[in-house]
Amino acid sequence: MRKRPVFREQCASVGLPAIVGLLGLMGVCVCQTPALAAGEPWTLATPWTGPVGVHRSTADIMAAQAAADKQGAPTTGDVLDPPPRRVDRTGLPTNPKSPEFTTEVTAAAAIDGSLTTAVVGPFTTGQTVNVNYNVSQVFPPDTMGAVGPSQFLVAVNGRIRVFDKTNGAQGTLDATLDVFFDAVRNGAITRNPRVRYDRLVGRWIVTCGNRYLDGSNNITAPNRILIAVSDTGTLSSGTVWTFFYFRQDQVSPAGDSTCLADYATLGVDANALYIGVNQFCGLGTPGTFNGTAAFVVRKSSLLGGGPIVVSAFRNLTGSPTGAGPYTPQGVDNYDPAAAEGYFIGVDNATFGTLMLRRIGDPGGTPAISANIAITVASTYTPILVPHLGNTGGDNGRLDSLDDRLYAAHLRNGSLWTAHNIGATSSGSASSDPSRVAVRWYELQDLGGTPFAAESGTLYDSNLSTPLYYWIPSVVVSGQGHAAFGFTVAGSNSRVDAGAAGKAAGGSMSTPVKYTGTLSSYNPAGDPGGPNGRRWGSYSFTSLDPVDDMTVWTIQEFTAGSSIWGVRGVLLKPPGPRVDDAVVSTCGSSSTINVNLTGSGLYDPGPGAGFNRLSATVSGSGVTVTSVTYNSPASVGLTLSVGGSFTPGSHTITVTNPDGQIDSISANLFVPTTSFRPDFNGDCRVDTADLTIFIACATGPERTYDAGNLPAGCTVTPDGSFIPPDFDEDGDIDAIDFARFQRCISGTLEPVPGCEN
Repeated sequence: MRKRPVFREQCASVGLPAIVGLLGLMGVCVCQTPALAAGEPWTLATPWTGPVGVHRSTADIMAAQAAADKQGAPTTGDVLDPPPRRVDRTGLPTNPKSPEFTTEVTAAAAIDGSLTTAVVGPFTTGQTVNVNYNVSQVFPPDTMGAVGPSQFLVAVNGRIRVFDKTNGAQGTLDATLDVFFDAVRNGAITRNPRVRYDRLVGRWIVTCGNRYLDGSNNITAPNRILIAVSDTGTLSSGTVWTFFYFRQDQVSPAGDSTCLADYATLGVDANALYIGVNQFCGLGTPGTFNGTAAFVVRKSSLLGGGPIVVSAFRNLTGSPTGAGPYTPQGVDNYDPAAAEGYFIGVDNATFGTLMLRRIGDPGGTPAISANIAITVASTYTPILVPHLGNTGGDNGRLDSLDDRLYAAHLRNGSLWTAHNIGATSSGSASSDPSRVAVRWYELQDLGGTPFAAESGTLYDSNLSTPLYYWIPSVVVSGQGHAAFGFTVAGSNSRVDAGAAGKAAGGSMSTPVKYTGTLSSYNPAGDPGGPNGRRWGSYSFTSLDPVDDMTVWTIQEFTAGSSIWGVRGVLLKPPGPRVDDAVVSTCGSSSTINVNLTGSGLYDPGPGAGFNRLSATVSGSGVTVTSVTYNSPASVGLTLSVGGSFTPGSHTITVTNPDGQIDSISANLFVPTTSFRPDFNGDCRVDTADLTIFIACATGPERTYDAGNLPAGCTVTPDGSFIPPDFDEDGDIDAIDFARFQRCISGTLEPVPGCEN
């Protein structure tokens, strides 16, 4: 009997990180500047200015692609990409402060393969975008794609394509990655693409690296990092792309001149692009790991057409085995006011540790902090992945790469990231793992002493035939819901794309397979070997820039017999729910205020391109003039009433920015008189008014004197006096109090006998 997938979660009791000393950042002076945190060592960069950008329209790119196809020019298709360069991390010690998980959350037994009904935590799966390759494959695709205002842009090894996000129709851009970057790749092949839609400026950003390698996969020259920036948010034939590059060894301080800057990561914020690399060095050889480096690209230099301005921080680990971020991941951040950037990675020297590097003044003259160690629960490098239908034996298992982080996202002060680890049937990391699990983190206090406020492990507890989860990515919506994408396989399960969710403040959900392949994966072009068959080296999960709610994830799966494909799927959040409508008229004959309470209500706030929370009211003579978002449980409406308005039941419909709706019936009315006991003018006769009444009535026979009232007795909607002497006998006494008690309703409707 199959055991259930298990989720373990942990709160912030893992200990606080320590700031580790600067580890020999070579060729750059160490200084302390007043603009940076006092008492913390920072390394100041010398920005390097490179070439201006090269402009090409989508139409130009597609004409070049047509010419290449007509001439039968060689492409990067039909090839097996060399195995990823990696470090043997199996012998690393574990951080002695690193704890085990102590809290366990168990999910449902079945893993759902139904696309139409699958629920992914707080999300429900929706439409999909497919990129299936039946010919001219590159192994692996290195899955990458992101959602924009109306499109989904996919880039994989060998191809870049754009799709309509509502119906999956292919758009105007469909070219090989080499043709797309031909203006800057210098004749070398392109690999490891990354895609972002930058919602802060309304443009697309695509990056990748080129490679100067010989037929034996030996390094022949230091490589370039390539960048493309669109001039529009909706891609068309007329969209103009500006292409940039920098040769990684030439950026100040120059260095790493025999190295391949491998596995270039990407993070984007308001100020810069953050590109981290692993350096493998040695011309004429496949390269030996020589540490990691980080590049900060001034974003304003890209938006203006150049010249490109880049700052380099080299040797982040001090030595090939030293402490520091391995595979430093640039961090995405949507905050338009962001003043600091970040790189995050697993520690190069220990398991159970993440290493953070802060970037000060990223849009000007950047500076980098020393290593900042963050203790997390124990980790270990993953193992090869079995899959149903494998005919290659041990060599035919799938490569899970290593325990590097896959993308990082900063939202509302929390940095979210994830990776795969080797784990046991209890979900704990082990040097003798029996499965691969997804580990995720929510890191907080990045500007102070960062710590893991929350983390969890997604794994299958089945003893004999567990599912393996690997190559994960995570993003958090404006509502605070987290969405995860990954690949799923096992000895009894073919290779599929999977997803899971975590509601804001809730627990991880049962994972789902959002593809349901019936095919095995045994490609003739990839027979496998000691490191297994190649699979993707990363994936991506992105947030819809139109509503700040909907999530898309793109993952690799088996699209047909021994054919890989990638599929992007929409993950829709819960719809809004309206439970109650409290109507307030405040004595006006032309305005009605309504406070709606419920759950799942959302508005992304100010910003270009966002859909906004909206509402409508049925019937004539009444319109919604303003919508005020207070919280996920409260929205205020202002209604304007005209001459054709009919009091009575009306339907109020609320529409979230993602288009999901909910409705409620409310009794709308316009009073002809005001509520006399409503002393504070909030259109409610309640305990607040009682407080005012008590302040006014200091004795049973107190005489009412409009010119000499106690404090608090003059607060009314129109600023005039409302005497608590309801029976107008000249005394504020027990009779008036009895009348007041009868008027207390806590509602906004008139109470009989309480009008003027």
